[in-house]
Amino acid sequence: MDARFTCLVFLFFTIVNSKSKNLEITSLHVQSDIRYRFATTLVTSTVANTDNKSVEAKFDVTLPDAAFITEFVMKIDGKLYPGVINEKEKAKKKYETAKKKGQTAGIVSQKPRHTNRFSVDVNIAAESTVTFNLTYQELLERVYGEYEHIIYIDPGQVVEDFKIDVVIHESRDITKVSVPPIRNDIISDNSIDEGKNALVTINRPTTKSAMIHYAPTTDDQKQQSDQGISGLFVIEYDVERKFDGGEVLVVDGYFVHFFAPSGMKPIPKDILFILDVSGSMLGVKIQQQRDAMDKILQDLNEDDRFNIMEFSSNSKLWQKSLVFVNSNTTQNAREFSQKMNANGGTRANDALKKGIQFLNNVELESQRIKLIVFLTDGRARTSSNTILKNVKTYNTKGITMFSLAFGNNADYTFIKKLAVQNKGIARRIFEDSDSSLQIKGFYDEISSATLQNLTFKYLGKDDEVVENVTRLNFDTFFDGKELIIAGKMSDDNVNEVDLVVTGDGSDGHIELSLDSVVNKGVPELTKPKDFHKITERIWAYLTIKQLLESAIEVDNDEEKTQLNQRALDLSLKYKFVTPLTSMVVTKPDEKDVGSFEENEDAQLALSTGSRLTSSPIQHHGPRLTSSPTQHHGPSGIVAFRQPLQMYDLSRGSYSGGAGGDPHFMVRMKDLELPVCFNIKTKNGEILQLVKDPVSGVTINAGVVESTARNEHGDLKTFFGELVLRAPSVEIIVKPSSIYFNGASLSWDDKDVFRMENVAIIVKFVGRHDRTMTIDFGNDIIVTIRRHMKQDTKMALSYLNIYIEKETGISQFASGVLGELVHKSTKLFQITLDDQGNEHGHFLEVGDGHTYRFYTTVDQKQDVITGEDTTCWYVPQPMEGLLDENISKYIIPDMRA
Repeated sequence: MDARFTCLVFLFFTIVNSKSKNLEITSLHVQSDIRYRFATTLVTSTVANTDNKSVEAKFDVTLPDAAFITEFVMKIDGKLYPGVINEKEKAKKKYETAKKKGQTAGIVSQKPRHTNRFSVDVNIAAESTVTFNLTYQELLERVYGEYEHIIYIDPGQVVEDFKIDVVIHESRDITKVSVPPIRNDIISDNSIDEGKNALVTINRPTTKSAMIHYAPTTDDQKQQSDQGISGLFVIEYDVERKFDGGEVLVVDGYFVHFFAPSGMKPIPKDILFILDVSGSMLGVKIQQQRDAMDKILQDLNEDDRFNIMEFSSNSKLWQKSLVFVNSNTTQNAREFSQKMNANGGTRANDALKKGIQFLNNVELESQRIKLIVFLTDGRARTSSNTILKNVKTYNTKGITMFSLAFGNNADYTFIKKLAVQNKGIARRIFEDSDSSLQIKGFYDEISSATLQNLTFKYLGKDDEVVENVTRLNFDTFFDGKELIIAGKMSDDNVNEVDLVVTGDGSDGHIELSLDSVVNKGVPELTKPKDFHKITERIWAYLTIKQLLESAIEVDNDEEKTQLNQRALDLSLKYKFVTPLTSMVVTKPDEKDVGSFEENEDAQLALSTGSRLTSSPIQHHGPRLTSSPTQHHGPSGIVAFRQPLQMYDLSRGSYSGGAGGDPHFMVRMKDLELPVCFNIKTKNGEILQLVKDPVSGVTINAGVVESTARNEHGDLKTFFGELVLRAPSVEIIVKPSSIYFNGASLSWDDKDVFRMENVAIIVKFVGRHDRTMTIDFGNDIIVTIRRHMKQDTKMALSYLNIYIEKETGISQFASGVLGELVHKSTKLFQITLDDQGNEHGHFLEVGDGHTYRFYTTVDQKQDVITGEDTTCWYVPQPMEGLLDENISKYIIPDMRA
């Protein structure tokens, strides 16, 4: 049976559309978290198949080029099946096999001829439900002086449980936040004052934050139509602007700089419009071009000079030279544009050559910008490669070219390259009733250049203090938009940054600065620990975007391959679905899949030559017989935040661990002291520490008993064996041995061992004691300490374990330590008993509930260093911290 479901997202919009009566959307939730323009959106949709046969369903997710999918999890029959981000060529092999076997399977891939479309194909079993969790990220672009967050609503049916929640956090005051009524995606002239959406609530907890909630009832949805609500849900906002160097966010060694100064006059332009009037423009398109030009000509700035060239089989200038903007020239130009008629061929090469030569002959003035706006709806008679080479030859004075591809028949490849290779922007104009407004809107974006030849510098006391920076030089800044630069601080000890921005404005050379002390956390330069890794992800996101844009610009295939390889490595490391990667989801038995198709910009960015490869892994120490493969699981949300100091154990353990009974010590965000607790176990029992279906990482611990007794007279228990599993990896650790996928490693081998994207290193901390750090390559790092009986009083050897880095552990993780990763714990009260002992009263928030638990101040051994550490000790039963039923964490098998 074949049915269709569609889930579309534009910017941030979601459509779930059903054409089968047997498929019902029982819930649709959209949650967006916008922090410093970087938006993370989670779309959760549950779909029920009421038929007695399996149903083939299709979900389409349409995003702009700016958005990357980062995580996809399906919940089927109560089990979670996460997506794995692979290199595109590897992912192509993974869907059809699962589909042939009748399994539920999904693949996220880019679709053809749409610059903003992803899809997920799913088989839904008979009389079952599937829940989809799709997460994607985008850096919002500022256009027309504001940011827009757009959620498209079109479920195709009334949804019982439907809501949208958006939270905005900014470092500067939010000056505007509004939600107009639901509208369609056709641009209209009546969009100036749209009013407010009556069903939306907007709360402003602070001047720098906003919370938007939208939850239409079934009656609200039916009032619009029997198919529910359909249209764009739009959130508009902006932040305070100053005439300065902008605002800088520094977190964990990475920075992001937002630059959008206000109060500057536009730079005068010398602009030439080169417009296609060939026979293919006949009819509606030529009239829409006339209408667009009529509006554009009325909005030219008084200091601008302009001219118009129409081309088909021949090219013709309206005037012999540029003319200044005044009432007479604009009126004459409007009359000329209204008389444009469509006929003849498309000689774009001749038109561009004459247009460039025309502007080259205009005397160059430093305070003016030369630019061409080129529009065509067809394919030129001369090959596009020849035209691009000719333009490069002719354009010796650096004229900026903005190009428009009008309609589906336009050669978008040529249009995109023409713009990118000449410092401009390309845009496809869709054939619809609003085409003239699309053209006018594009011109409005580029019409008010206020700065040119911009350079950004980040200086310390002696020299620049940044590295691996995205673009530092920009040709033009347009009013109402924003430039964003990101990079890495070259030294974690940098305390001061002097930011200098230089450029040329309408009145000559300008210099803007921002002097800030990093650690003071002033509004313009902050270090908010709550936004762990946000700056690093923005840096990776921007770098990938710029690498792909550079790949479009270059003609040399070897150079394009190198750019693709760098973008691929970052895409895999930071788990982004980009034109070079895809995400595959199947049930565990099979992971074999089908074909992918690219969107327009993706095809232009990709190399057709050398095949890309995953980053090579160097092998040290024992060599295993299994072949190395790359496994990259989606990254989870961070609960314990602290910069990783790889293989440096001098600071003590970070989170988790086991000593006696077993003893756990967890360091939590915003708590000065760690939280400690014991779990009572018996000899031979197996304790599950972490089980994460998203990253695929599982950590189980086997319990052994010693001859020593605790204060209650019971024999103390320890961890005698650990089994750590990840995709294609099994590591068995005992005090006497280490096995990696069945091959033996040594506790005495100091070389770094790498295999299957996992790195292992052993450090000597005593005659017999060792620490072993395991980096799974997916933002999960654990350290194990071996205690040999020769050095203890326990008459047995045992292991301690702690989580060095838990960023990659997802919100779906279970187990003693897995559950604690995503719980927020706050110390809200400290009291004293009659003996003067301190007691801590805690609130813990997790799984949508709030719990309380109580502690005493105690001294416990740090699970790695062995030093006595003061901690908040949680006595048994541990209600509020973990499940009171400890048997929940006991499992029957080490490999479960």
